[in-house]
Amino acid sequence: MKRILLLLALFAGLSAFGQEAETGVPADVFYLLPEFQPGMVYFFDRSPAQGRLNICAEDQTLRFIDDKGEEFTLDSNDVTRVIMDGNIVFVRIDGVYYRLYPITDGLALAFRRKVRILRDSRKGAYGMESRTGAVKEVGMLQSDGMIYNLKSSRKYPYNVEETCFLYEAGGITPVSKRSLRKRFPDRKDDLDAWLKSHSVPDDLDGIRALLLRLARGERLEEK
Repeated sequence: MKRILLLLALFAGLSAFGQEAETGVPADVFYLLPEFQPGMVYFFDRSPAQGRLNICAEDQTLRFIDDKGEEFTLDSNDVTRVIMDGNIVFVRIDGVYYRLYPITDGLALAFRRKVRILRDSRKGAYGMESRTGAVKEVGMLQSDGMIYNLKSSRKYPYNVEETCFLYEAGGITPVSKRSLRKRFPDRKDDLDAWLKSHSVPDDLDGIRALLLRLARGERLEEK
């Protein structure tokens, strides 16, 4: 299940492009949390570290702010988990951070957001700004565990991809009719009946509500 939020509208002329560029990517979209929060970083092979943290949804790097208010990024392959503000949990799988929303003791909903910034554009026919074939791929910083001073720019058009997964035993599975029936075998009949007139939700709140109802044994289809 995947939802693509196209937050980029194409308008004629340079003025529309300039207006979008001036607005840029909102902070609560560019980062996985609206603000930097105190948190702990956990690693495979060393002691945890703490600081004021956030995660960039564009390049999937862990960010922190030092005592002088400067923003840095730590790109480290041995990060396993980040806990912010006491109870907001992120896990890192294959270089991507997922925010976990607990459902049961062994099951969580894993939420992933990816932001793609469209840094290049060309003037096409009739003065339109053409971005096909002109988008630079966003590269990761070198994964050598080093700390880099960061000067991020968010003043570009962009699009966002948000996807939900089932997280269990350290692995993720896309949310779908098949995965729900497999995860809740005792709820197959109720789930199948409900799906005759409903579809699997495509948003975080909808999926989370459905999972909680399944986990609690609540009927989905009213008689």
